[in-house]
Amino acid sequence: MIKNIIFDVGKVLVEYDPYTYVKKRGYSKEEQETVLNAVFCSAMWLRADRGPIGTKELIEGFVANAPEHEELIRDAYGHAEETVWEMPYTMEWVKDLKKRGYRLYVLSNYGKDLFERTKEHMPFLPFMDGVVFSHECHLMKPEWEIYKHLCDTYSLLPSESVFIDDNAENIEAARRFGIHGIQFMGYEDAKRRLETLLELDGRDDSMAYCAE
Repeated sequence: MIKNIIFDVGKVLVEYDPYTYVKKRGYSKEEQETVLNAVFCSAMWLRADRGPIGTKELIEGFVANAPEHEELIRDAYGHAEETVWEMPYTMEWVKDLKKRGYRLYVLSNYGKDLFERTKEHMPFLPFMDGVVFSHECHLMKPEWEIYKHLCDTYSLLPSESVFIDDNAENIEAARRFGIHGIQFMGYEDAKRRLETLLELDGRDDSMAYCAE
């Protein structure tokens, strides 16, 4: 019986779009590429997701990726909270599932500094029964240990849980751990597939339905 619904955050409950952000900043195409490579698509960004790392060290790491563009990089990261904004459907979706008695959880790769700067765009957090951010546990999806950490921390049975994430690799890892998985490819599609799964709950083929 499905009791637990686990959400990724970025690109599921909130938008995370550094590509649109660098365009809105008015950077040239060359500057956009520099910022994306040095900051948002860098190994340092992933290191911040795993945590812990201080803001000063983080920025210095970004600058080290393209020191000749230090001013540009500092400007870009200085407004990085603008990469995140609320989705219009999120609160209605969360409140509906909560009202129906499901326990709700967050499992997200998310750096501490960006979280502190964007948590105001996450009004759904008080409705969650548990939250695991990668920077707090120093584990990251799709590592199997982070799924175990979530289940152990909140006493969840994988077979009673479904995970919604935009990343196919993360969904596959969850499935290998025994958690039902739905790859998020848009709200209406994810909502429909979740409702179908909940309706199929208890049938022998319910796990097969979720295969991506």
